[in-house]
Amino acid sequence: MKEQLKICVFDTNIFLLGIQINMVDGIIYTTPSVIEEIRVERYLDKNRTIISRIEAAIDSEKLVIKEPLDSYIKKVKINSKITGDFKVLSKVDFDLIALALELKDTFKQEIILYTNDYSMENLCLQLNIPYAPLCKNGIDGKIVWEIYCPFCQDVFNVESYNSSCERCGQKLKRRKKKV
Repeated sequence: MKEQLKICVFDTNIFLLGIQINMVDGIIYTTPSVIEEIRVERYLDKNRTIISRIEAAIDSEKLVIKEPLDSYIKKVKINSKITGDFKVLSKVDFDLIALALELKDTFKQEIILYTNDYSMENLCLQLNIPYAPLCKNGIDGKIVWEIYCPFCQDVFNVESYNSSCERCGQKLKRRKKKV
């Protein structure tokens, strides 16, 4: 029966919207790191209802918690350097995209990663992973970013994001690469 249902991969922000998990059409996957973000101590009282829904969904096998294979995480990180999203994505983001990619390679049914994160959507486009935002518009097309110095206009590798220019000391920024 699971083989015929759509597979949804949920980002933290989708759970935090408070959606009724049992109303989702298909099986939901997420990573342990997403659950850790939701259970963070300072938001525990606020997220208690969401955590209860997640636990019920796990018990009913509607929600599957799975760690992605390292080989998929590596592939996602390599591609994030191509798009320029490497330094703006978190470990949780890499885990989720890697999980969606692994599921896409493993199962025949439709896989959709649900997120409201533009950088994740951009990387999904790069990797041909179907994605969908909830409660907002997604990105229109793939973006390749470059890291540059706003003062001297020198361009740096994507791993330099959030550091300073070696020449003038200005904080490096990110912009759309001109093609």
